[in-house]
Amino acid sequence: MPRLWRLTRNRYGRAVYDALARRGITATELIEYVADLEDAPAADGGDQRSAYAVETCDPSTVAALDAPIEELQSDELVVAALEDGRPRGYLFCSVDATHEIHPLERELRFEGAYIRRVFVDPDHRNRGIATALVGETCRLARERGAERATALVALDNSPSRALFERRGFDPRRRRRYVRVGPFSHRSVRPS
Repeated sequence: MPRLWRLTRNRYGRAVYDALARRGITATELIEYVADLEDAPAADGGDQRSAYAVETCDPSTVAALDAPIEELQSDELVVAALEDGRPRGYLFCSVDATHEIHPLERELRFEGAYIRRVFVDPDHRNRGIATALVGETCRLARERGAERATALVALDNSPSRALFERRGFDPRRRRRYVRVGPFSHRSVRPS
């Protein structure tokens, strides 16, 4: 049986989700991962790290990867993995900020770092790029005074869940949201 994320994490699954949402039907479950940055492992991308420079950059640098840079907040960092100056992956990070979480249809305030939009070009996956991005971002967030880092990961996103768990993030809560027309239900429970 194929893994659920392979069925839902593609353009067809997204199209179905968006079509249902336009008709007033949506459901999501996000796992809130949290890491204490005092205990976080050092930035390390494994053996492949040397091929990529991981650094903060101007948002335009990652535009070639169709990064949703229009949704960046003014003080949000873009951290990119670059190979010979070409972007191979990126993520966004803010410290002590409030974000609109579209799948939950609500705003959430994050104390410390909030890591989101982790993306690696499909041709460059499984090379330690996402691991290096998260590691460097945690280091940068610590430098900015963050004591912890949080990421919200969809239940069906197994690769991202594994990434954050490998980096020492613990699943703390599950945030669920279901809406059918005018009726909605939210719940938050320990993970």
